[in-house]
Amino acid sequence: MYDSGKSRFRYGSFPLKKFLFLGEKRMKKLFLVVLCLTIMATGAFAMDKAIGGGILYNSTFTNGWASDSYSFYGDTYSFEQDWTLNRNGYGAFAFFGINQFWELNLGFLYKDPNTLKGKYTEKLNGQKIYEETFSDNVKDDYMEGTSALQLGVYFKYPIPVNETIVFFPTVGLDFELSLDSDSVDYGDGFAWWHDFWIRAGVGLDFFLNDKTFIRSHLIYGAAIPIGGEDWMGITLGHGLLFKVGLGFMF
Repeated sequence: MYDSGKSRFRYGSFPLKKFLFLGEKRMKKLFLVVLCLTIMATGAFAMDKAIGGGILYNSTFTNGWASDSYSFYGDTYSFEQDWTLNRNGYGAFAFFGINQFWELNLGFLYKDPNTLKGKYTEKLNGQKIYEETFSDNVKDDYMEGTSALQLGVYFKYPIPVNETIVFFPTVGLDFELSLDSDSVDYGDGFAWWHDFWIRAGVGLDFFLNDKTFIRSHLIYGAAIPIGGEDWMGITLGHGLLFKVGLGFMF
């Protein structure tokens, strides 16, 4: 019986210990593999983040429709003005890529008013009695340039073209805050407004090395104006935005 017990110990328990020892070695190897994969994954995730900045230019058209009327000895006189204001914007921007799909943007620009075009109409009792079209340089006469801040968030979908070029369609939201909203002649002229932008377009990353790249955007959008003088009757805006800058992956 002793020999049988010894036999069971020698051929039963020892293989179990050997199995446990080999299992421990496998667990160590598995832990090292998981650790390496985790480090690699962490590195890859970190490399999806990016920061950078550059210059921007936009050309914007804002539309408005204003009207007024009064009565005089039983007759009603009305006035209508349908207008479009074109402006240029010059400035700089910074971006922070949260990951490869989402990006935060901060911009600072100078909004330079250019041309005011439209049609002016007078009516008597609903019948048109006078109409003219106009095109004026509004800067300094009707409104002055102003600085503005842009705050935005964008979604992009990167599509690698080759080892150095990545193309991406993009869509996002921008809020453009005008820093000066005073009219030129204290209430009778044009006053700057703010814009809430919905934009979409394309972008391109050109990599100079593993971490450094040149980024460009070409984006078109529609704007919902906020503020401005009541009489202006601002409706909607639209325009083109171009950006180019330098970025760094980390």
